[in-house]
Amino acid sequence: MITEDLFDFAYIPDWYEQLEILKKTALPEAWSFKKPQYTYKNEKTPILERYIQHVFHRQTSKYNLAKEKRQAEKYLFINTELACFHTGLYNQRYKAIYGVFSQNRKPESTFRWFFQGFVDEMSPYMMQVEPLPLKPTYDMAQYGAQYNQGWKIRVNVEHILSDKENLERIPPKIRKVKNLPLLLEMGVEYARRKASVDYTIVVPQLYRDRVQFLLPICLTNMEKADLAMAISTMDGYYLGHTCLTLEMAYLNARMLGKPAAPWLTSLVK
Repeated sequence: MITEDLFDFAYIPDWYEQLEILKKTALPEAWSFKKPQYTYKNEKTPILERYIQHVFHRQTSKYNLAKEKRQAEKYLFINTELACFHTGLYNQRYKAIYGVFSQNRKPESTFRWFFQGFVDEMSPYMMQVEPLPLKPTYDMAQYGAQYNQGWKIRVNVEHILSDKENLERIPPKIRKVKNLPLLLEMGVEYARRKASVDYTIVVPQLYRDRVQFLLPICLTNMEKADLAMAISTMDGYYLGHTCLTLEMAYLNARMLGKPAAPWLTSLVK
């Protein structure tokens, strides 16, 4: 078994600089928020950082679960001298980008591996790698990722509003209004109606190896989402049980793929 946490796996020098290089190398994508709601230690590429950490965790988890070496190598290549994983990102020439590690030569270090950077298959580091690790994939059919526009959505309002973290994600100006439970239910129903007409506003996210869906919830302005509601697939209906800030929703959604819904893409630059 190997650790599934990137920063426990290897010593990583100049991490933020490495992410900046990756951002410039990869196909153009927005990796930061226009008006961050939270303070990020990594101000320039917080989305990219979260994404890479997720990919590494997922690929190493699958490596650990693999029963045969040939299957394990699809997720992570590792020998006595080198380790690498597919980031799921591509450079300007549409070549896959890999995160690569070499044997740590510093005797005083507690880390076996030293992160060398993000490279393509033509890097000298990759010459000994065969087979190349595969791109992270998600069998969406297996996860039940087809949103059913005809299903009803039940909302566990009491759970949401009695939970401090959920409540703090509600806009402050309406957080204490008496009819907040009704307002929240109406916001979810409005989102359900919109999704029944335009399913593209529904965004999938992966949570504990299960697909949930994110819906934009409008509470203070019918044209602008205030937060996202995570809904889970039940037997013939969806259950809404968690509120997320829009930034949280984007970070979670990007783990599966680049979001295309305007209510999320409007957040990033």
